[in-house]
Order: sequence, then structure tokens, then C-alpha cells
Amino acid sequence: MTESADIVLKEKRPKEKKEKTRDKILKAARQVFARYPYQTASIRTISKLGEVDPALISYHFGSKAELFKAVLQDMLLRHRELLDTWHKAVKPMGVTRGLSVFLDYLLEEHRNRPELLRIVSLNFQLADSDNPVPGYDLIEGLMKTSIKEMNEVLELDVPDHEADTFIRAITILVVSCLGNAGSYAKIMGMDSESIVYFNWVKDTVLFMALPRLKLMSQKTSSSEA
Repeated sequence: MTESADIVLKEKRPKEKKEKTRDKILKAARQVFARYPYQTASIRTISKLGEVDPALISYHFGSKAELFKAVLQDMLLRHRELLDTWHKAVKPMGVTRGLSVFLDYLLEEHRNRPELLRIVSLNFQLADSDNPVPGYDLIEGLMKTSIKEMNEVLELDVPDHEADTFIRAITILVVSCLGNAGSYAKIMGMDSESIVYFNWVKDTVLFMALPRLKLMSQKTSSSEA
């Protein structure tokens, strides 16, 4: 190995180690924030689960608030990329089939990575203007983008407030049913991780959403006639 290559390798190792430690902290934090509300989740619990020194968490993220925002940013980035893919896939399918397939994508992603909706469900019901949860603006930003994209995918020529209300209503229903699945499934005597419960969630969303969606589609068709 040449001297220059050896120097590059020595410089690379600390960087890789830092990235590995950061990823380890984020993974542990995702799990902890998905179990406990932001206010009660502790750095000590995260450090214990991730098997890292609390000082390393402070070094990489500075504070619990910044760590929470980093967790959200990481998950929302993936979710944003998935939404783009899903929207492109369902756009040619039409209203009924498109919404059904979109829900299939969403439910499968939640089964594999349930932390995002659990964190949203746990924390944002506790947020208020006097004590905002860190990263609320990230969720709101995703929401606004999703409203715009969904309207474009469905090609609905309806007022913005109508599209906004419709998509927010679906989102609230999905977040409630999946983010708080344990409670809803228990009431109905189901296993929250079973295909039976996931099918129930899909059927419920379609039952609530399709009539309104078809009505809006008819308005669009009438306006184009």
C-alpha cells in the first residue's frame, strides 16, 4: 500500500465509524420514540438500547429535540420517496383501483416499518401551540406536499380546500388506525399485526373515502364536459 493510500484509509476509518455510530443511535431512537411520547422518552433509554454512551448522542445530535427531528427527517425522507413511487404507479389506474393499490403499498410499508405512524400517533395528539413537538413542521410540510400531489394524481378539478379536507381526513384515519393499532385491534378482538386487522383498516378507509372521491371525480367530469 502506498503512503498516500494509507493516509486516505486512516482518514476514512474515523468517518465510517462516526456514521456507523450515528446510524446506531438513530435506529435505537426510532424504536424508543415509537414506544414512548417525546416528553417521556429519555436519552438514557436510547443509549441503553443502542449500547452507546449518552455523551455520543450529545456529540452527534446535541439534544433530545434535535435527535427527535433527525429521526423524523430520516423516516420522512424515505416516506417522501415512496410516495413519489406510489403516485406514479397508481395514476393510470383510475380512482377506485388507484386508491386500493395505494393503500396496499402503504399498509405493506407500515408492516415492515411501523415506527413512523406510531411516532406521529403518540406525539402529535399531545402537541399544542404552547408546547409544540419538535419537527411538527416536517409533518405539516409532508402533508401539504401530499395534498398537492394527490390532487395531481387524481386530476380533480375541485377547490383546494375540498381536496385539503379530503386528504387530511384520510390521513387522520390511517394514522389513527395504524399508529394506534394496538388499541383499535384490541377493542375488536384482533391481533394488531395480523392480515385480518390490516384488511379491516383498508376496508374501513375505502368505505369512508370512495363515495366522496367518486363524487369529486363526477364534479371534475362534469366541469370538463
